Amino acid sequence: MQETPGKVEAGRVPRQKEVIVMNDLVDTAKPGDEVWVIGTYTVRFDATLNAKNSFPVFHTYILANNIKKISEMEAADITQDEVTQILAMGKDPLIVKKIIKSVCPSIWGHDTCKEAIALSVFGGQQKFNEGKHRMRGDINVMLLGDPGLGKSQFLKWVSDTFPKCV
Repeated sequence: MQETPGKVEAGRVPRQKEVIVMNDLVDTAKPGDEVWVIGTYTVRFDATLNAKNSFPVFHTYILANNIKKISEMEAADITQDEVTQILAMGKDPLIVKKIIKSVCPSIWGHDTCKEAIALSVFGGQQKFNEGKHRMRGDINVMLLGDPGLGKSQFLKWVSDTFPKCV
């Protein structure tokens, strides 16, 4: 669990705390969801850090009892006019190219990176393996390249455009 980066003072790194969820709480929330976590603040002796630092080190975490989402995007926020526009755009044969071109428009080129980011933002399709278990449909993207190619600008654009993304 991590503080919302937009609510942290400039220059500070968001604080984070490990939360352990079990049973029916698993997959209650997805990365980027704002949640309230109710649980037991627990401490565990960390022998590896103890040996490394030569003094007792304790690892703290939250053993979750309940998770409640604070904010969710709801379809009720979309007007009927917007639904009509979205459906009309979906019938456009060039919609994929338009979406790719709209990703971080201040950077020229890099169509492959833009396509990967667009696919990641829209998400993938969940898969069910013969009813045994569910595989998440999340798409992960790793951007590699020389300094100054705009990797940070891509990430900044995604976080500004889609505040729920991580």
